[in-house]
Amino acid sequence: MKKQLTAWLCSLMGAALMASTPVGAARQGPAPSSIALLVLNQPPCTVPTSQSVFKAKVVYTIARQEQSEHGFAVSIKFQSTDPGMTFSSGQQGVIPVSSRHDTLTVEYPLARIWANPRLKRPLTCYFYLHRNTAPGRSTVIAQTPPIVFRECL
Repeated sequence: MKKQLTAWLCSLMGAALMASTPVGAARQGPAPSSIALLVLNQPPCTVPTSQSVFKAKVVYTIARQEQSEHGFAVSIKFQSTDPGMTFSSGQQGVIPVSSRHDTLTVEYPLARIWANPRLKRPLTCYFYLHRNTAPGRSTVIAQTPPIVFRECL
């Protein structure tokens, strides 16, 4: 009887310990890739114009498991009127990166996209971290939340 009680208490204590340990705490995977906006030259509550030039400081990290024979890049893209689509014009605003972690500045003149009928209003942009999959082709591996520019009331 004493052995059964001891075994039962041990199993009960083990279950209590397991319940207090978060699931997956011992098996955390590698950190994911990330990108974050640190500074943007556009003042709050102002709407950009066609003459505005966005200048943003971003920090990015490429996860250890990410590999690409074509490299990686950071870019700024703008929300399109096509749902789920973003775009920019040309290669300005696309910066190839060689470090797995760094802080960099992205500049983009809005005159390049301002008259494009696909540009959704209010103006919304994202900063992306890309894994290049082939020349001129990439996959987004991290992005900032949307940055929406509208007047404050």
